Order: sequence, then C-alpha cells, then structure tokens
Amino acid sequence: MTQFLTMKQLAEELRLSRRVVSAVLNNRCRELRISEATEKRVREYLEASGYVRSRSALQLKSKEDNGIIGILYCGKFIDLEYLTASLTLLTQEIRRRCGFSEITGVEPDHLYEGVGEFIAKGIRKLIWIHANTEKEEFTHAEKLFPLFSRLEKVVIFKFDFLNPESAETYLSNGVELVGFDSEKSYRETAGIFSRAGHRSIALNDILFPSGEPLPGNHKLHSIFQEAGMTVYGLHPGPGVAPGDVPRRMAENLAALYWKEGVKAAFIRNDLLAAEVMHRLGDYGIHVPGDVALIGFSGSPYSGWLPVPLTTFEHPVEEMCQCTMNLLDGKESSGSPRSHIFENKLVLRKSHGPTNGLKKGE
Repeated sequence: MTQFLTMKQLAEELRLSRRVVSAVLNNRCRELRISEATEKRVREYLEASGYVRSRSALQLKSKEDNGIIGILYCGKFIDLEYLTASLTLLTQEIRRRCGFSEITGVEPDHLYEGVGEFIAKGIRKLIWIHANTEKEEFTHAEKLFPLFSRLEKVVIFKFDFLNPESAETYLSNGVELVGFDSEKSYRETAGIFSRAGHRSIALNDILFPSGEPLPGNHKLHSIFQEAGMTVYGLHPGPGVAPGDVPRRMAENLAALYWKEGVKAAFIRNDLLAAEVMHRLGDYGIHVPGDVALIGFSGSPYSGWLPVPLTTFEHPVEEMCQCTMNLLDGKESSGSPRSHIFENKLVLRKSHGPTNGLKKGE
C-alpha cells in the first residue's frame, strides 16, 4: 500500500517550491500570482496520483469545526433492523446537509477512545446510538462527560428512558436524549395478555430457569408482575452461542408450556420472535392456537410471516428528524431535554386467541 504524499514530496516530484504547491491546494493561485499553466500541471499531477487532501489535518491546523457529524455506536447493532434503518436515514440526511459523516463502531470499553478520535478529527457534533441496554451504556458514560464538554452538541439516539436517574445525569452533562417510550409499550403488552386471560408470561430478556432479569431489564420484569402475571424467563444464559439462542428459547418456551402452562410470550426482537415461532412447530406447539406471541421492533417482514406478528413499530423517521434538528439547533430550548416518542402497536394475529383461555372483560 502506498503512503500518503507529503507537501515536501509533492514539491520535489513536481520540481516546484512548497509555496507554489500550497497555493494550488489552498486555491490561492490568483492571490499569489501562480500561472494558469503551473496550476493546471499541479492539479493534473494530483489527480493522476490519487492525492486526497486530509480534512482532519486541515481542521487541526486551523482549529475550526470541519462540519462533519460523527456517529458512534457499540454492541449488537446489526441485529436490530430499526437501528440499521435509522443509520441509513441519518447518514442520508447528514450527507444532504453537509456532505460528510464519520461512523465508528467500537466495543463498549473503547467508547472513550472512539469519542476521542472524533474530537481529534475536528468533529464537533456527535450522535451516540444506544444499541445496548441503558445500564450497559451508562456504565461507560461517566468517563465520556469531559470529552462531551468539548463538543458543540451530543445527541443520544434510542435512549431507553427506563431509569430517570441516568436520564437526569446525561441531561445535566449537556446531552440531548431521543428515544421511544418502551415502558408504555410493555404496559400495553401486559394489558393485551391480561385481558385475554393470561396469568403467566415468558420474556426473552429473563433468564431460564431462574427467572432473574438480564442486566437492565428489571423494569420489564416488574411491569408484568404489576399486571398480576407470573414471569418466566426464556434466555438460556450468557454461555450460549448467539446462533443457538433461538433454538434454546423455543426449547425453553416449550418446556414452560408443558410444565407450567405458560401460553403467552413477549419477545423484544421481531427476528428472534419469528425464529422462535418457527421452531415451536418442531414441538407441535402453534402460534396463536397454543401460545400467544407479541414481538417488538416493527420489522417489515413481521407482517409477511405465516402467522403475521403483532408487534410495535418504532417512530424511526420522527426520531431521526428530531436528532438532525437538534444538531442544527432548530429544536434546542437552551437546556438539554428528553425527546420521547410513542411506538405504534400493530395488531395482527400472533397475540391470540389462544386455546383453553377465555377472553377477559
């Protein structure tokens, strides 16, 4: 791989002074009386050599905002279709408005380095996409606040809003929060199942067989308990390979159906819900006749399944528009605040009716 050409190398190759080459690169030929022939020769050489000017180096030299918007994420981003759709919309709008975006995916324990790299490149506006639970993201947030203070604007996209204390900490450190109302959706789900007569529920983010919530999911657990439902877990635990999780969850749900009489499940990922639904057939268990199922994330294919999936569509377009307006200062009221959007419940067929249950009042 060839190395980047320095100003000195360019001048030597062209047999010109560094002053002349710099004048062409900085569009100052007329000001410094560089001839058109010389300018043409330099530009043709640069084009033929594949020379690319470093925008970040220029910024560091001038200490001015380079206009690029940074997008940072970590975690299982690709598994969540609505986040990949959000990334597409955000990058399209950023390119339309300012031409460039810088996207970096890091491991959770390298968030500091990721933000530091953005600052070193002259980026002054940052979108931090939360792909993990609020608790996992917040674990690494405190050390980022000094870096955030050096940025003009930071927006967290897809904030959880399930922990008021963490939300207040972000806001007090100048971070805008954009996300959807998960708690309202969980309560709607609990209501649907309760009214149908279900008194027990299986959740994918609760451990099987202990019934303990995975980190950051205690609110999910308590909402269904408050609705008068016994909560069971489907998650097989941390030692299971990701590709084997759907099979194990279907196996666990089948066991709960036979041994505990569990006939309802809420799986907060449409792809995972679809796989579990399919694998339940291997045990002779059918949705919704035997088990009622509700998903969460509003994937496009959820309506095309053999049994169309009841799910919640996330307000992706509205959240992206809000995020861009915040970066432009159009929705800024001075102090950072929470921007909470509602999910749309899409009722299809997978949530019931279920055999052996009488519909509630």
